Amino acid sequence: MRIAPVSSNSFGTRNALKGVIYISPVKNGKTQEGIIDSALDSLDEVVFSKDDISHIKSMGITPPFESGEEVVDFLEEENIDVQYGKFSDKKVHACLGRSEDGNATVFINSRYKDSKSEPEILATAAAIAHEAGHAKDKDNSNSIQEELDNLSLNVLTHRAFERENPHVFDGCNSYRFTEGVSLYSKLFFDDDTTALKARVADIYGYMKAGDDKHPASPLANEIKQLDIVA
Repeated sequence: MRIAPVSSNSFGTRNALKGVIYISPVKNGKTQEGIIDSALDSLDEVVFSKDDISHIKSMGITPPFESGEEVVDFLEEENIDVQYGKFSDKKVHACLGRSEDGNATVFINSRYKDSKSEPEILATAAAIAHEAGHAKDKDNSNSIQEELDNLSLNVLTHRAFERENPHVFDGCNSYRFTEGVSLYSKLFFDDDTTALKARVADIYGYMKAGDDKHPASPLANEIKQLDIVA
C-alpha cells in the first residue's frame, strides 16, 4: 500500500506529491477519537447521488465505492484504523500507511486533530473515503487514473453533504477547503475540464497515466501529456 517503513515511530510513503512523505503517528486522545467517530458516522450515512456518479463515470472515472456506507463497511471488514499523524508536508491532508503495530491505517494530518466543527468533520470524512479507495487496491502501484478515481470519492462525499445541508460549508476558506474538497467539487463538475486537467497534472502528473487496476482513460492520458509537454 505504497509504504516504506523507516523506524518504529515514523515512516515514509509515496503519496500525492513527488518524493516521499514522512509520517510520525500521533496518539488519538478523546477529542481525536470523537472527531474520527463523528466523521465515520457521517460517512456511513451519506448517500451518493446517482446523477453525480453517472457524470463522473462519463468522464472515464470509476469511483471505488458508490456510497459512504460501502466505504465504512470496507474499513471495518479490513480492520483499517483511522489515526492522526504529523506529516513532513503540511499540504497533504491524508495518507494511507501502517500504524506502529503494522495495521493498515488511514492517517489524517495532525494539523486537523483539534478541528471539531461540523465542516471540518465532514472534510475529514471525505479524506477517509479517498484513502479507503487506495486501500481497496491492496497493491503498491499508483497512477493518475487511480488518483482521479479516488478524488471522485472526495467529490461525491462533499456534494452529498452539501445537498443535506446547503450552507454547511459557507465561509470555509482554509487551505483544506479552497485547495481541497471544495475545489475538486467545482472542477469535476465544470463543463470545461481544462482547469481540472491542469490541477491534476500539477500534483499527480509525474505518475504513469494508468495501472493494471485503473486503466488510463482519455482524460488521464491527456493529463499525462500535459506533464510531458511541461
